[in-house]
Amino acid sequence: MTTPELPLVAGACAWLGALLLVPAPLAGRILLLAPLVVVPRLVALLPPRGWIGHLTGWLPLVAALPLIVAFSLPAGLVAAMLAAPWLAFALVGMAAAVRHGCSQLPSILAPRRLPDLGVDVALGFWVVGAGFLVLDRLGVQTGFPPTIVLLTATHFHFAGFGLLAIASLLAGSRPWLLAAVAGLGVGIPITAAGFVLVSDPISALGALVVGSSGICVAAALLTGAVPGRARWLGRVGGVALMIGMPMGIAWSLAILTGLSFIDLDVMVRTHGALNATAVLLVVIAYPASARLPVHVRARADVAATAPRT
Repeated sequence: MTTPELPLVAGACAWLGALLLVPAPLAGRILLLAPLVVVPRLVALLPPRGWIGHLTGWLPLVAALPLIVAFSLPAGLVAAMLAAPWLAFALVGMAAAVRHGCSQLPSILAPRRLPDLGVDVALGFWVVGAGFLVLDRLGVQTGFPPTIVLLTATHFHFAGFGLLAIASLLAGSRPWLLAAVAGLGVGIPITAAGFVLVSDPISALGALVVGSSGICVAAALLTGAVPGRARWLGRVGGVALMIGMPMGIAWSLAILTGLSFIDLDVMVRTHGALNATAVLLVVIAYPASARLPVHVRARADVAATAPRT
């Protein structure tokens, strides 16, 4: 086992222990998978963004481990303080994304640069998820049910950061995924607005946009979009997404139309678990050697497939 893998293995072991032992709702225990494993692995895969390259190794684990204790304690000031390092860590990532995005204006707004823009937006979504995580652990009255605050934190960690970052990486070599990158970038805030505003139409619209985009990502995974020898893990992740995303669409549409479907707890155990599993499998399968600036990798792939004269 190489040194870069040790923090991820330690994070995975810590998450398994938390899954079994932490007295928190299942949504909270699923959420812990993101800071302990998914986010650190994805940060190491993302195209260079200033000081993002320094947010790897053991540092993410140091910021994430206090969250286990935070979810083991009742919501309050102490629990929120234990979650604060993760928010600070995410803010560093967002600052690097803002700096990169501003330095690339206006060219980064061009359709062909959507993968680059998607990475920056994903880093911004990470901060939103971390902020809602701190709110959940603080336990203050926000005007929204505590379940919504926790689910919003989970939504922005896995769909907002995880799935959008994966789609952006894959779109570097599969231009037809550009629509999925745009859909996730727009649909994820719409879905969250539906949560916060308790609006069934907005939630349904967001679920339709995010779900459709997620199905496109699943199709790419099923056709071997993940490079390297472990692409079969990506295909398994694609199967999980292909099941979980239509469930999210169906659940929101059922609520909108007043039809009976499955309750929120079952959705967390199925749709939520499937989506988290898909993101986890893809980031494990994606080789570290594939870390290149997205637009550079796209040009390299085009050159590699061009006929030689």
